[in-house]
Amino acid sequence: MKILVSVIIPTLGRETLYPLIDNLLKQKATFSYEIIIIPQVKLDESKLKDKKIKVFYEQLGKGFAYYRNVGIKRSKGDIIAFIDDDEMPKDHQWLNNITRPIREGKEKVVTAGVKIKLGQGYLTDSISFLGFPGGGAIGFRTMWSVDKNNYTRHLCSGNLAIKKSILKKVRNFTNKMKNGNEDVNLADKLISKKIAIKYLEEATVYHIARKGLISFIKWNYLRGKSAGDYLSSNKTDGKILNRLKSSGKILNQVTLTKPWYLPGVLFTMFNQYLWQTIGIISRKI
Repeated sequence: MKILVSVIIPTLGRETLYPLIDNLLKQKATFSYEIIIIPQVKLDESKLKDKKIKVFYEQLGKGFAYYRNVGIKRSKGDIIAFIDDDEMPKDHQWLNNITRPIREGKEKVVTAGVKIKLGQGYLTDSISFLGFPGGGAIGFRTMWSVDKNNYTRHLCSGNLAIKKSILKKVRNFTNKMKNGNEDVNLADKLISKKIAIKYLEEATVYHIARKGLISFIKWNYLRGKSAGDYLSSNKTDGKILNRLKSSGKILNQVTLTKPWYLPGVLFTMFNQYLWQTIGIISRKI
């Protein structure tokens, strides 16, 4: 049977991978699909025994963009869908929803955000309010502009569907984006080719919250390094201003709806900018 959709999952072998696979195998898809896993560590393959699943091991440390590109190369579908191993579809309609506009011939690229549940501790919730990844606890629309027709200039690489022919046209992800921002770079390439990005609220997925101050600092340091990679060969095109605007929206929304989180959000936001700036400087050095 011809495969229409290839679902690609790069993974470090986190335990959240296996519940995600179970969910994907139960998706009520009206079409044929495969699940391509790109692990950088040994997996428990006894939990991956299904004809839809294909596993392709890669060496550790080659970067986000590289592993996504390996998945694209190994795929057989006309449509590529990406989801990360620390995410979970809200129901068994996710694969139908994220690919529907493409299957119907209305769109070429569809993205959706993530939702992080609150109530996991003050620091964890404060981190989630910063909107990363994919909107976090604050929402995609707060973080990035979405117009009245639901088109955006941002991609969430962990919740994305795109025609394989379009990826070929823009030469896939850029392998240089090793530490992140591969989605920002891909969005730039799509927009430069006048390829629209459709935002689809109903395809939002749940994301595991980021926990712990040290891991939060490390993550933002790496994001800073990836921003340095991005800035070395791209114009910001107002991205810095947009980021500052989204920070203002976050603070305003928290103040109006959950003011008791404001000190925590201010603290984590300060550290976010501090360690990303240090990461940018270290990359330039």
